[in-house]
Amino acid sequence: MRERTGVKTLVNNDRKIRGAVLASGNGSNAENIVSFCQKHAETIEIPVIICDQPKAGIISKAEKLGVPCSVIPVMRVDNDTALSARAIQEKKVLDVLSSYNIDWIFLAGYMRIISVDFLSRFADQVLKINRVVNIHPSLLPAFPGKDSYQRAYDAKVKESGVTLHFVDAGVDTGSIIAQKKFTRIPDESFEDFKARGLALEYEVYREFLEQLSKGRINAAGN
Repeated sequence: MRERTGVKTLVNNDRKIRGAVLASGNGSNAENIVSFCQKHAETIEIPVIICDQPKAGIISKAEKLGVPCSVIPVMRVDNDTALSARAIQEKKVLDVLSSYNIDWIFLAGYMRIISVDFLSRFADQVLKINRVVNIHPSLLPAFPGKDSYQRAYDAKVKESGVTLHFVDAGVDTGSIIAQKKFTRIPDESFEDFKARGLALEYEVYREFLEQLSKGRINAAGN
């Protein structure tokens, strides 16, 4: 795992880390995270998964993993009340997180921009980061936002990859924890291109979780 600074910061791990996964889609990354934590249950655990899409694949995966999944969608409203609807949804999410005493958030394909107020609940004044982590399917700062694999593939990049980063108020602008890259194979399909990226996503997240479970992370930022 390539780290931007190589600086390690000791995390207070006097007690077991309690994390929650937030997901919106099929849930392969969420499954990867939960499976890792279940194998390291003495130091890190995922007692709850939260999903904002009632028909997402992660819901059935959570059941198979034996982890409760709270489905908390944003109610569809007109533009005048959209901000309030977002705030209501986030409050419900925070209520669930509080009930499980969650101290870290792991985003796994969670397709929502998290508000500053939400992030402030997980601000770590010692580490100078928010304890909210996201995996992004590109070598940031290239291709932030949605459809990053497709955009990179269409741009015919010679090299692509994935980025694990702390979440801030911007869109994929938080401090980078680690990046891994792969070289594009001539004439490969988009499906193969994306599959190689996904494999790196799983790898990078597991490596970070392993360091976190040992009480050490790269929190120095860029």
